[in-house]
Amino acid sequence: MNTNFHSPIAFIETTKTGVLLKINQVAIDLFELPEKLLQNTADYQYLIDYQKIFRLDTNLSLKDLNNIKIVINQQYYFLQLVDNAERFLFVIQPVNYLKNNLIRKDVVNSQSFDIFIKNSLAMQKLIKQAKAFSLQSEPLLISGSTGSGKDLLALACHQYSQRGDQIFLGLNCAAMPDEVVESELYGHAPGAYPGAIDGKKGFFEQANGGSVLLDGIDEMSYRMQTKLIRFINDGSFRRVGDDNEVSVDVRIICATKVDLLSLVKQGKFREDLYYRLNVLPLSLPNLKDRREDIIELALYFINQFANKHGILAPELTEEAKAVLLNYSWPGNVRELKNILYSALAQLNGKQITENDLILPKAADNNLYLDNENIEGKTLDEMTKHFEKQILQQLYQTYPSSRKLSKRLGISHTAVANKLREYGIRK
Repeated sequence: MNTNFHSPIAFIETTKTGVLLKINQVAIDLFELPEKLLQNTADYQYLIDYQKIFRLDTNLSLKDLNNIKIVINQQYYFLQLVDNAERFLFVIQPVNYLKNNLIRKDVVNSQSFDIFIKNSLAMQKLIKQAKAFSLQSEPLLISGSTGSGKDLLALACHQYSQRGDQIFLGLNCAAMPDEVVESELYGHAPGAYPGAIDGKKGFFEQANGGSVLLDGIDEMSYRMQTKLIRFINDGSFRRVGDDNEVSVDVRIICATKVDLLSLVKQGKFREDLYYRLNVLPLSLPNLKDRREDIIELALYFINQFANKHGILAPELTEEAKAVLLNYSWPGNVRELKNILYSALAQLNGKQITENDLILPKAADNNLYLDNENIEGKTLDEMTKHFEKQILQQLYQTYPSSRKLSKRLGISHTAVANKLREYGIRK
């Protein structure tokens, strides 16, 4: 059995009566078991209480343990049971490690959105909408700022759909020449290009029955947009250099970091394609607009790093939590992950303190109104946006309407009404 210290997978092997036979370091750390269990000696028998260490309902029997989800240290894991003739083998794998490898449709469909942290109302609303849209056949259009998780949402929507057990492929259209995009999506016939002796199937053909993500659709050229709208309408295409029509059944998912309608008005994006794609729109909120999720996301990334490197997850101090909550996160979830990974890579102790978090010193951490926030908005709308930012930041330090009203010098009733209006909660 593989007992590689750096493996993200935990293994526990027992007899049919529960006596431990083998275990790896990841399992020792994950379930906080004695280190001496790594030494498999005949004169020391250790009984594994699977219900206790896996935090299971006492009503679950061994036969119920295959391919179920468990939560350890605020992170999701898949638990698998291999029942051999004389022994049991428990395999415990982080959800993020498995997300690209799951092939059981029933497991994928029910758990595809579990990887998202959704304490905030904004994320709860988004995931509810995404589940409903996933079950349709029309194209999906996912918008969101850089680093907000558009690719993960696209994958979850595919997995939750009726196509969840079929192929999911993604192409980043940004800054790619037309010839490359065309060849990757539609394929080419033998001899279509100099040196192209063999033909090639494109993503649409390879993913027949599944889904294809077109990331950065806003940067696709006008010519390729024209070809795409024809494919969406007809479900067929020709490989480059081939006269034969190829028909496929593929769900199109597009992702963009900019407002496509504004590109339509500028003549940079086809209007007919925009309305064909904008049937089922999903908009990912910025991290600064879902502050209720920040700490749980941070703990998730800390545990993810710890699992990958086979170490115990360090604690996040209250002061460090306050730093994370009071930062504006212009780079969204990706920036949060990078900041934490940088801290963990240099960490020597068992805690992450505020001094371990190296955040940009520029004005990014201050309240601001960027182009995205003021584009097309009235003075009243911009004022409300800025007011909401102030209340969100100060509410972390003054976590009651009475304390906050004293800080701002306005009535308690006025503060309570504004917190309710903006949906700001602890």
